[in-house]
Amino acid sequence: MFWWDFNSVLTEELLFRGALLFILIERIGPRKGIMISAVAFGIYHWFSFGIFGNIFPMFFVFIGTGLMGYAWALAFSKTKSIFLPMGLHLGWNFTFNTIFSKDPLQKGLLVSEGRIIISDWFSLIGLWGVPVILLVIIKFSIQKENTELTVKEVKTTPNIV
Repeated sequence: MFWWDFNSVLTEELLFRGALLFILIERIGPRKGIMISAVAFGIYHWFSFGIFGNIFPMFFVFIGTGLMGYAWALAFSKTKSIFLPMGLHLGWNFTFNTIFSKDPLQKGLLVSEGRIIISDWFSLIGLWGVPVILLVIIKFSIQKENTELTVKEVKTTPNIV
């Protein structure tokens, strides 16, 4: 299951952050690029989850995966690296697919046999709550990488010829 998670994350990250977001940031800037990438990521999951045409599941999945896509796109934009979004994405998918889920390949490690109402609420909280928490953490704890030298650094940097 881990190999399946790794391959799906690698594919999605290279597509949505490595290609789409990179091009969008270069052409229209980070704010609009992050938003478009997040929307595309949310819509993509309608098809990967096989729920296209079912309005309520489409709404819930779009919000959850769109928020998470926004968080990962923000992490990419701030760090200028695909490694943080890829690691976060792999951790998320591994947790839901291998530990708590019956899908996509087999029964997860910590899934009960019976389905109770609280598990549905837990899934909704996980689908929306975790992305919001992660987004707040990324927004306020990751410093934007600054590749330009400040005026002070330029004045104090010795000339090497």
